Amino acid sequence: MQFTEPSMRPPQEAHSLLLRATQGCSYNACHFCYVSRGFPFMAVKAEDLEREAQAYAPFFHPNTKVYLTGSNPFALPTQTLKDYIAALRKPFPHFSELSMQSRIDDISRKSDAELQELRNLGLAQLYIGTENGNEAVLKLMNKGHTAAQTIEELHRLDNAGIAYTTFYVIGLGGKGRGRESGWATAQMFNQVHPKRITTTGMTIFPNTPVASMVQKGEFVEATEREKIEELLIFLENLQIDTFYDGIHYLNSLHYRFANSNIQVKKHVLEDIRNTLQGYSDIELEQMVNRKAMHSL
Repeated sequence: MQFTEPSMRPPQEAHSLLLRATQGCSYNACHFCYVSRGFPFMAVKAEDLEREAQAYAPFFHPNTKVYLTGSNPFALPTQTLKDYIAALRKPFPHFSELSMQSRIDDISRKSDAELQELRNLGLAQLYIGTENGNEAVLKLMNKGHTAAQTIEELHRLDNAGIAYTTFYVIGLGGKGRGRESGWATAQMFNQVHPKRITTTGMTIFPNTPVASMVQKGEFVEATEREKIEELLIFLENLQIDTFYDGIHYLNSLHYRFANSNIQVKKHVLEDIRNTLQGYSDIELEQMVNRKAMHSL
């Protein structure tokens, strides 16, 4: 099978064995996302996955971490994922953990027993586009799940022992929704146990539904000040023991710290407040040249 979509991975998987599992997104209807548009959803055959893994075996440690690429390989049936794991165990019988991306509704379609079985077979972590905790924003962006569903499904991962990194798009709701989104997203995450929360700043990419919404006057992008205010509200209200990772070029400000480290977090909050007070709107807009951005 010939995949044409460029392969992507989270920064945390830089040293993992990267293997192509799927291309495209099984949902592919989020208004803000450009990543998999134009690429039909396809999945590799288990025997082809094994063949690719075998080719890499001489170059990776036997207990290497494995990351299956694709927008949401976890959408595949449990039996297919089990076949993938069995195929991987042949060239890498002792791989340490398996990770991949997932949507919230991909989790909902698997039973508790299936989640537990996949965990026992080696599935260690999922990367999940939760995006926002504001119900109105999720609906506006046609995300396909609610914040309440996010909480429910992440609880199920907690119970199964599957770790997860969540993604939060700051400014996703557009102008005027930042403060309520920051608060709502913090309250959502406070009820679950993400290993890491990764943020990016909302950016209008060409050929996406939200770009058309902007042209029609149906969506107004939040200013950089509003995005930074949303980040401040979010971090002020985030109470769980997790790791915040905001080192992404689409963010106005870049921080990375353990939320349980009170002193570091205090310093971060002070820095954000000082930035809001010390820079003009024009200066804040110049922190990120979003019009020049072409990818996440």
